[in-house]
Amino acid sequence: MDAQNTSSLVPFSEATRVERLDSHAYRVNLVDSFCIGTVPNGGYVASCILRAAGMHLAQAGQKDVLNAHFQFLNRTETGPAVIVIEDVKIGRQLSTLHATLYQRALLPQAPWITPGGPTRKEVAVYLTMTDLSKEQGISLPTSFSLQHPVAAPPRPDFAALRQDRDAHWWRLRQRGSTPASYTRNRQNLAYYEPRGGQRTKTVIDKWVRLASGEKFTAASLAYVADCWPYMVEVWRPSRAEAEEKRRRGESVPFAPNALFWYPTVVLNLEVKKALPADGVEWLQLRIQSKQIKDGRFDLEVLVLDEHGDLVALSNHVNLILDSERNLAERSRGASATGQKSSRI
Repeated sequence: MDAQNTSSLVPFSEATRVERLDSHAYRVNLVDSFCIGTVPNGGYVASCILRAAGMHLAQAGQKDVLNAHFQFLNRTETGPAVIVIEDVKIGRQLSTLHATLYQRALLPQAPWITPGGPTRKEVAVYLTMTDLSKEQGISLPTSFSLQHPVAAPPRPDFAALRQDRDAHWWRLRQRGSTPASYTRNRQNLAYYEPRGGQRTKTVIDKWVRLASGEKFTAASLAYVADCWPYMVEVWRPSRAEAEEKRRRGESVPFAPNALFWYPTVVLNLEVKKALPADGVEWLQLRIQSKQIKDGRFDLEVLVLDEHGDLVALSNHVNLILDSERNLAERSRGASATGQKSSRI
């Protein structure tokens, strides 16, 4: 287990624990230590839903997620949530589910949510489920590698990397990832970056592992895919840089001390390879943005395992908002349709 903030860490398996309520309803409890400000990390919430979906079709032999599309409708909050799953189509090889995560005014018995009342839809998801171990068919070499548009450093010596002694990668010591910090969600992962810095501002390479000492499982892939939405931070100027630009009459993209929130509006996840049942310690990420404009940016995330095999692809739509939008008090009102709320 990582020495940093171990007393405050909630193991990922516990933070995403799912309780079956009935044949199509599940309960989770969103914990504070996976928050950005007051809002649980979107990937973390998505992983809770993945665990529920896997539990839902486990007896049918289709516990693996092939593809998932997450729509984040409102800001989630810490505390209990109910996930209701609809069987859209149950097939022999592929099945489609629709899942909705609800919070507020939850009931202790079925129907678990308050129909037409203040219970709020937070996340809506379509999932394609399968059994990845039974996949068969044509396989062709595509020669894919992390060499374009920039080459990633060589794979690390993992024994050396655990001690932060690898020749090509080093442990990122994160300021502001304490239990009380705005970005405390980051304390749950150990991040490793290329020595000498990233090759470009818009292509980020990282290795990650869970700070709790646990291993990554299939359900954690959504969290991994959303663990570094901080592309804008690469452009953050120091105070000296900002002052020098102003003296020269040049524009500064934002103030050195500006605090942002990067909420995920849409997250798509495609799983390319089943992880071992007992999980893996390390995953590699390549994170890329093609355009950052008008307070919105795209995020493409590639997830690879220790051997360089592609595990998952993810594409996001993210916003760039002032942190006050995150920290603002939520509306508790509800209209007749239960839809009046403080949205993203």
